[in-house]
Amino acid sequence: MLARSTVAVALLLLVAAVFAQAPPPPELKDPFLDSFVGDWKVERKIRNTRTVQTSVHCEWVLKHQFIEFHYGSADATAEYEALVFIGFDDTAKNYVCHWVDIFGARDSELGRGKLDNDLGGVEFRFGPKGGELTNHFTFDPQTKTWTALIRQIEKGEWKTFAEEKWTKK
Repeated sequence: MLARSTVAVALLLLVAAVFAQAPPPPELKDPFLDSFVGDWKVERKIRNTRTVQTSVHCEWVLKHQFIEFHYGSADATAEYEALVFIGFDDTAKNYVCHWVDIFGARDSELGRGKLDNDLGGVEFRFGPKGGELTNHFTFDPQTKTWTALIRQIEKGEWKTFAEEKWTKK
């Protein structure tokens, strides 16, 4: 029994040493994601019933591999707070989006999407754990603003959950 655990520990140390020696990938260069960098004022219309203002701070993190969004970053008493990480999977040739918010791990999701150059945006698809959900980010190069349309399936139909308009501070 002791020999088995010794072999397991030695194997783990060997694997850790191999990964420690591997160089990190080069910095992600992505003009689409670069457009997110900065501080934003976001007007969020939720379920067509109410509008809330929030802030989002976006910056490159983790050796320039992900853009991190911090929803509620500059709000004195943020009603909603989230950390969102968007990066590019160069093997699958799509974007990944890790969404973590105040609703906890149960609602934490990973979405994937491809850039639509014609529309200047990407639509992330999440689910089907709690029902399918999409979040479509679109950048307007003329006004240098973002919009986000979040939709989900409710009772078998696509419904708008929230619409966001991002304006640079």
